[in-house]
Amino acid sequence: MLTADQIEALGNKAVQLITPVTDFLIADIARRISEAGQLTATASYQVWRAQQLGLSQKEIKKRLKKLLKVSSDELEQLLTQAAETGYNFDIRNLPTEAAIPFADNSAIQQIVSAAVQLAKDDLSNITQTIGFVAPNGKSLGLTDAYNQVCDFAFMKVSTGAQDYNSAIREATRNLAEKGIVTIDYDSGVHTSLEAAVRRNIMGGLGLMQEQISQQNHDDFGCDGWEISAHAASAPDHEPIQGRQYSDAEFEKLNNSLVRRIGTLNCGHVAFPIILGVSSPQYTPDELAEMARQNEKGIDYNGKHYTMYKATQKQRKLERDIRKQKRRILVAEQNPNDPDRLRQSQIKYQVLNQEYKRFSKAAGLRLQHERMEMAGFGPKQARAEEKAHDV
Repeated sequence: MLTADQIEALGNKAVQLITPVTDFLIADIARRISEAGQLTATASYQVWRAQQLGLSQKEIKKRLKKLLKVSSDELEQLLTQAAETGYNFDIRNLPTEAAIPFADNSAIQQIVSAAVQLAKDDLSNITQTIGFVAPNGKSLGLTDAYNQVCDFAFMKVSTGAQDYNSAIREATRNLAEKGIVTIDYDSGVHTSLEAAVRRNIMGGLGLMQEQISQQNHDDFGCDGWEISAHAASAPDHEPIQGRQYSDAEFEKLNNSLVRRIGTLNCGHVAFPIILGVSSPQYTPDELAEMARQNEKGIDYNGKHYTMYKATQKQRKLERDIRKQKRRILVAEQNPNDPDRLRQSQIKYQVLNQEYKRFSKAAGLRLQHERMEMAGFGPKQARAEEKAHDV
């Protein structure tokens, strides 16, 4: 079994695996759009376009291959460590002295190997469908999107339809707002690359843990399941967390849930038990106190938040901060528009301060790892402080 904190940490790590890819693409695209807008002669632009856009595709493929090789290796390590942690919890909490060590359990190793390969394949498939949203609102693959936004910037400036800074702002707006996306070409629906990677990796992790626990359940003659419990639980899972169920009861319960245990950002897992032998992790009084503290929550700026709602508010602020960082990374690529960069930096400071205030009021740990961006470092931090002091 993995704890809610461990599951959360794994979700954060899943996003970090793809962050170098998204940061590289955002900066590269924004820089080329800025260059395209600086050309006002059609002949000059056509020469630049043929050279730069063709070159960019080679550079991107080479860089992505290198970045994804690192991500793939880290993904294997991530899933293997998670599997070992979950396996050891299960056997440690079952009355058996004959448990096989994780590395020597061939059945478990087969489950882990299959899960790792599936996760790697999913990561590769996702990156085959990446692109971004063009100024017309359509999500396009990288090559088509590069061509379209550079054409857009050039035409707006060269025809006098917009001044340079306005054209570049419009051309890069969706890149800054939505980032790099993965596209379902059948439906046209797009999802942020970070969200798609997190969803797939966590979905694979949940399935792997479920299979490992089922194997332990069968190997050790278990006849029931206990659902883990954690503070600030979502309303749909709070009434059932921390309780023990027979095999039949758990199957019926899990099938009735909109969010099955261990899926869709659920911080709960079910672990095997022997009814009447395995002691529950929490007493009824402890579970009731968890629920009471959740409902008590906090009052902030005239609004009441349960602790669950407070964690959701914190997640939203983290997403907003990541978006603002993207805006800064995009704005940095156009040195001719310092006002846009300054405004983006000031808004970042406001969001960052609100994040700290709200988290302190709610008693929530600051989770800077959820907002990390590979291209956002000391240089950007110093610039933000200067902008905020103006």
